[in-house]
Amino acid sequence: MNSFREPEGERSEESPCPDACVCSVVDPVEHYVTGILGFVATLLLGVQLYPWLQAVAGPSSFLGATWLVFSFAAVWLVCWIALEVAWEWRAGRVHLL
Repeated sequence: MNSFREPEGERSEESPCPDACVCSVVDPVEHYVTGILGFVATLLLGVQLYPWLQAVAGPSSFLGATWLVFSFAAVWLVCWIALEVAWEWRAGRVHLL
């Protein structure tokens, strides 16, 4: 419990977005939609590149499956972040540069 009281004339009002580049997510549905779209983009890309990825991972059978899973997870993360930033930039909540 804080017993400190501000004088009536000196109220400090914080802006809703103190940092100009980062704001809170307005609606979590936007976050979920970009995650799902990133996953779909990863699946489409993975289907196209799977033969090449399998050829690259094939010689090292010890870590082949691990490498494939890690690659897909990394691509999903990159797609998700790119879509999230594009969505927020389009909505005017992120200012790049």
